Amino acid sequence: MSQYMQIRVRVEPVYKDGLAKAFPRLQALLSQEDNRLIKESPPLYDLVPTLVALSQRRDLPGKLGEAIYRLGQPIVQIRLKAEEALSGWRLAAAEKLLNDLEDAFAALEQALPPV
Repeated sequence: MSQYMQIRVRVEPVYKDGLAKAFPRLQALLSQEDNRLIKESPPLYDLVPTLVALSQRRDLPGKLGEAIYRLGQPIVQIRLKAEEALSGWRLAAAEKLLNDLEDAFAALEQALPPV
């Protein structure tokens, strides 16, 4: 490994009109946990830790807590597998997992109550 340089592979967002337009329910919910999300649109990959933090709150209403628990666990697992694929430079596998992550977030978006 070089002493002064690194090679990095990273996931970057590619929303046409931002997170709030693509996932309005998710953005509204997660911005309660992290107010930077009011203006920022990070990739879904980067939102997983915020989703985990939200899932640990005890004050979530029943249906919301259930949806986050039921759909959040697969999101976390997919994110872990994608991280592993990225760190191993298995980019084709990582791309498939990122598509799976988008699908999982889309399912969570549909399960959340309207904004």
